[in-house]
Amino acid sequence: MRTGGGRPGTLTLRGRRREDEYGGALGPQEEDRLGWEVRSFVYAHLVEHGLPPTAEHTSAGLDIEPEQARAAYERLHARHALFLDPETREVRMAFPFSGVPTPFRVRSKGRSYWANCAWDMLGIPAALHADADVEAEYAEDGSPARLSVEDGRLRGEGGGFVHFPLPLRRWYEDLVFT
Repeated sequence: MRTGGGRPGTLTLRGRRREDEYGGALGPQEEDRLGWEVRSFVYAHLVEHGLPPTAEHTSAGLDIEPEQARAAYERLHARHALFLDPETREVRMAFPFSGVPTPFRVRSKGRSYWANCAWDMLGIPAALHADADVEAEYAEDGSPARLSVEDGRLRGEGGGFVHFPLPLRRWYEDLVFT
């Protein structure tokens, strides 16, 4: 998504509407391509910095207009590829990563990440293809749970279990609660 001299196969968007190639605003294929490039940028930023980028940062990082970044965020949200904060419309969740602090902290490759839930705290080491140390809290009493993932295997204190308050088919009714 760079202007001039960009990588082959990328769109050039900054400062013009692409009327010369697409006859107006971006068509469905270009929107889709832009959406996936935005999603990749969000994940790369999250892995590197521990938090998702703002739409403005995504705009600057991909050299696209801020409105294009925000529109791509909305399309990705509608596809359940990202979850946006209902008020700010910034990235709240890029599964399995959380954009806000939670009781599920994952440390891997010298960085710290927040997970959305107990399920996602195990998804982060899988997504990173790396070992990790996990700090969580038992819901019943708030006591600490310390686990690790080593060579793809879960290690740690025994006796715990994961409880989901809603069945999977209802998670998007209140994804923050779930």
